[in-house]
Amino acid sequence: MARPLLGSAALAMRKPSALPWPPIAWFLVALPHFAIPLWGPYRPPGASLFLLLWAGIACCMPATLRLPVTDGTGLRWKLLAFLCYGLLSSAYGYWELSRMHQLTLHLSTGDVGYEGVAGQRLFQLVLAILAFEVVRLSRTPPVRLMLWWLTGMAVAVALQVFTYMASSDSLVQRAGIFTEGNQGGLYYLLSVFVALEYRRRGRPRAGLAFTGLATAGILLAGSSAAILVLALTLSLAYVLSGHGMGAKLRRTLLTIGTVASIAALMYGTGSDFGIAEKLFEEEVTSKSFSRIDRLASIDTAIDLFLQSPWLGHGLQTYGFLSNDYLDGPLLAMYDESFRRIPNNIYAELASEMGVVGFLLFGLFMASLVRRIATHPADKGRNLLAAVLAVLCYWLAFPTYSVVFIWAFFGLALVTLRAGPTPQ
Repeated sequence: MARPLLGSAALAMRKPSALPWPPIAWFLVALPHFAIPLWGPYRPPGASLFLLLWAGIACCMPATLRLPVTDGTGLRWKLLAFLCYGLLSSAYGYWELSRMHQLTLHLSTGDVGYEGVAGQRLFQLVLAILAFEVVRLSRTPPVRLMLWWLTGMAVAVALQVFTYMASSDSLVQRAGIFTEGNQGGLYYLLSVFVALEYRRRGRPRAGLAFTGLATAGILLAGSSAAILVLALTLSLAYVLSGHGMGAKLRRTLLTIGTVASIAALMYGTGSDFGIAEKLFEEEVTSKSFSRIDRLASIDTAIDLFLQSPWLGHGLQTYGFLSNDYLDGPLLAMYDESFRRIPNNIYAELASEMGVVGFLLFGLFMASLVRRIATHPADKGRNLLAAVLAVLCYWLAFPTYSVVFIWAFFGLALVTLRAGPTPQ
């Protein structure tokens, strides 16, 4: 018996299109490219604006809407539960800040109201869920989806090279077409695993070329986090793909020896991209500041979490409460123009949404990881490694609602549905 459906015809995004470049192709190509400011300083990806327009046209044409009411993966209701809790958390945050007379953050660059900041995050969450559903409901073969993703990545690398030529500002060079270098690093990091899976599915030469381009993108973005996470996840994928405990043990020892040798060589020749200074320098420098700030942000988030462990203080309240906790060298570094962010997804969730929000988000991610880890289609472990890379990267990343991350989650599920056979 057919599953119950909404509407009378197939959703356009689920139909295999005869067009060489259907709407979903333009969406994937546009993922890394950012638009002009839309809402204050917030710059949504060009793909997000295209996605909203595309969804709006689909909703205005009921004949094109055909979504399954039931979801065999159980992922949709988990995401919607987190979104609903986010709405409630924003209302609670408004009440909490109004009670403390801190609804407005007075900065030297202008006042920042809580309603706008919370509204932006809810808008980002809606975009993330839309991106996830659009990609995972696609009937397009996964290799075509991967090719469109990688095409957008190649354009992004080319534009980043142009940025290096056009600007002498190191921060602008690292950011390229992204808002910052670490964000670009995460996109290129995911692109490495997309390219590896594309290569495994019958495109060896193109996949290898795209892998090299994505790696070049990481280096251009100057993201030490992406470099470290890439080494970690590739090593883990290599170990897990071994057959039998003996093979896994041999691969583990080989990986440890190789990584240690490369690290020693990079440090000894001074070609470590500043990673040693970023990780181990105790004084506040231009390179160590990021690590020191992140650790201080986590301490602040823990203090805020302990004050209200179950519900937190409300969605996006961290920036309105954290300045009261500044001390030490950071007190001299920050001025009245900054609204602080946690730079750690898990610290942000715990302090703002409490145990309830943390568990709701964790339930979705655990279900996603479990589904990929136990599925026979991920023979090369590229998809699992990519998701684990995101989980590691979120330890030093400012937001969990970046659209290209959720588009990748959808791409991973489409690839699983297609099975292990290259196509």
